[in-house]
Amino acid sequence: MLRSFMVNKNAVGRPPKVNYKIVIKLADALQHSASVSDACRYAGISRDTYYRHFNNESVFAETMNTAKANQYKLMSFLTLY
Repeated sequence: MLRSFMVNKNAVGRPPKVNYKIVIKLADALQHSASVSDACRYAGISRDTYYRHFNNESVFAETMNTAKANQYKLMSFLTLY
């Protein structure tokens, strides 16, 4: 499911800022009760980039919502996939 972030739709141009590693960092930070601002700072992206992907990428939004829902559970985000 998260592998869709690794597929580059256009072979020409700049590589995407949000990749698999960034998604894992964001989800991990959000799962550990970080704010969106803190999670973005930890992952090295801007809040604008986060919300652009959140509003346009359904897999990204689902992953972030799952991470927020699992904030108080004792499990790693990586065990979901």
